[in-house]
Amino acid sequence: MMFTCSMETRTKLYAGTLPVLLALVLGYFRPDLTQVLPGIHSIWSDGDAGDATQTPPKGHMQKFGLHVDKEKELIVMDHFPSPEDFYRDHMRQSVPLVVRGSLKHWPALEKWKNEDYLREKFGNREFTVMFKKSNDHRHKSHMTMSMTDFLNRYRDEHIYMDATLSPEMTEDLTIPRFLGCDAIMKMMKQFALFFNAGWSSTYIHVDATETLFAQITGQRQWILIPPTHGKYLHTDDFNYHAGISPVEPDAVDLIKFPNISKVDIYNITLYEGDIIYVPEGWYHQVRTMGGPPNMAMAIFVNYLLCSEGGDTSDVAEAATTACIARREATPKEITCKERMEDMPMHEFIAQYSYINPDAIDVALEFESPDGKLRTYNSTLKSGFEMPLLGFGVRGQPTEKAKISTAHALRLQYSLFDTDPDDESEEILGTILASTPDVKREDVFIVVKVHPRNLGREKTIVSVKRSLTRLKTDYIDLVLIKAPSCDGMKFKCEADDNRGTWKESWEALEELNEGGKIRSLGVSNFKMSQLRKLIGFAKFPLSVVQSNFNLYNRKTKLRQFCKDNGIAFMAHGLMGVLETENGTRESPLLSHPKVDLAARKYRTTPGTMLIRWALSQNVTVTPPSTNLDHIAFNRHAIVLDIADSPWAIDMLTKNFPHVD
Repeated sequence: MMFTCSMETRTKLYAGTLPVLLALVLGYFRPDLTQVLPGIHSIWSDGDAGDATQTPPKGHMQKFGLHVDKEKELIVMDHFPSPEDFYRDHMRQSVPLVVRGSLKHWPALEKWKNEDYLREKFGNREFTVMFKKSNDHRHKSHMTMSMTDFLNRYRDEHIYMDATLSPEMTEDLTIPRFLGCDAIMKMMKQFALFFNAGWSSTYIHVDATETLFAQITGQRQWILIPPTHGKYLHTDDFNYHAGISPVEPDAVDLIKFPNISKVDIYNITLYEGDIIYVPEGWYHQVRTMGGPPNMAMAIFVNYLLCSEGGDTSDVAEAATTACIARREATPKEITCKERMEDMPMHEFIAQYSYINPDAIDVALEFESPDGKLRTYNSTLKSGFEMPLLGFGVRGQPTEKAKISTAHALRLQYSLFDTDPDDESEEILGTILASTPDVKREDVFIVVKVHPRNLGREKTIVSVKRSLTRLKTDYIDLVLIKAPSCDGMKFKCEADDNRGTWKESWEALEELNEGGKIRSLGVSNFKMSQLRKLIGFAKFPLSVVQSNFNLYNRKTKLRQFCKDNGIAFMAHGLMGVLETENGTRESPLLSHPKVDLAARKYRTTPGTMLIRWALSQNVTVTPPSTNLDHIAFNRHAIVLDIADSPWAIDMLTKNFPHVD
């Protein structure tokens, strides 16, 4: 099977954003950290808890920072230093900096307060959003959402946009003057947007890059801790590279963490137009204040990348020492060969993209050149391309199916899987006919022939009925749903005139020759039947569909398909089972290993199962009536697994299954 684009060249979860986004996730969702960070349970449960009759130390069980008598002061300027001075006095010396009001000239400061402007300019753009429903503890993850959808929801729901800036947004920004030098711009990693209603706070964490944070609307309180005091925020068995301190910032337990009293605190609030520079290695905790909207832009700079080097240790203090030594070994000065101080950011992108294309083009990684979300396809033996990820219209109540299918189309799904036993064909056909912006050639439709319609004449009637219901001149893929009736899953009324699946296949070949069907396939066939089919078929078998999930891998069948150039499509991916009381449950969605992998990739268990199947080159079309789940599932196609392959490998190699 050939693929038009590798599944592993997806959106990267950049080193600079991972700790801060993980801190946002943990800071909002407030999980039990003993379940998230290794070694914390022993930290909190071992040792003497202290004398309960003693007066607790100052700041005990209060917000982080209230334990100190006097805060340290950051360097604050009212103007930008030159790029050379900024590098020499701050980047190389690991000295934070705040510049007040330096970005007041940004058009974004006024324009982005207007939600009508955001809808008009960026409404159709897709952004990454952190999301959780209060009654659904599994869905603590990221999904893609249009700006319009986000604006419709963010005031009433705890959702948080943490996304790369779209190219259009750069028209309202300029390059901060102290960064406008080619020597610094070459180190740029990402331009990111943070946007919510003003409710968020992070855990105490450290980033893996230099971070510059510009406040656009609302305010943010920043508490900074120097790298050398990071050792007081955790114990030696805390993994430095996780970037998160186990200290609860809303209620600091100074009995369990007595060394917190030794921590120096730098506390400052950013207002609109302010920017802060936080060197790599400085721990910090951030709270948004004011809004809605509360918006900020972050610029992540790859200067040291201590967490990626080979000279650091998992022990926090040793890692900090190594990182300080690395900073001291960098050049003392920089030379600016080209300057772009205060240049409009979109002009910088147009003129200087060669300096660091990764930092600039990252906004397009979710999208193809025409602005649409990317769709990754497999090339079928028929010569046509089929998307790897689709939406199952099948098996849904009629009214819910209408809503969910229209939503999937808005989210730019392009593969739709229907069923002849419900109204899914009629629903899809009506929606496509009433959506002039969607061209027929941009949609891949799957239709099935039920075994009750086996035989030449009945198969032709069945397909023509599907064409009518779908309001289309051709069908992209027709599957024979099963080789025979079985009295259980594929029930059929008694019919002495019912034909065979071989006759049905020959009928499909006739329809293919007449231009009514583009690709042919079968579902729920045994390998012996597939061999027989391949032996007499005049038109190639393009797709085989079968039950497939983590428990039931169908390894031999998939290898057979691979050897014969046949695409493999799954049904039953979520492993849903019917219980004795008639309810439907999926043990896979609640399995600890699936949950662990989902948390690692910051997604849902369902999306994790989809992404795992895609990594196995399996086409999936999960159905859902939950609009949020449909959006999560769409995000699976761009969910990057390259940074932490161990989690996906755990599901592939260490999950109990049958081949």
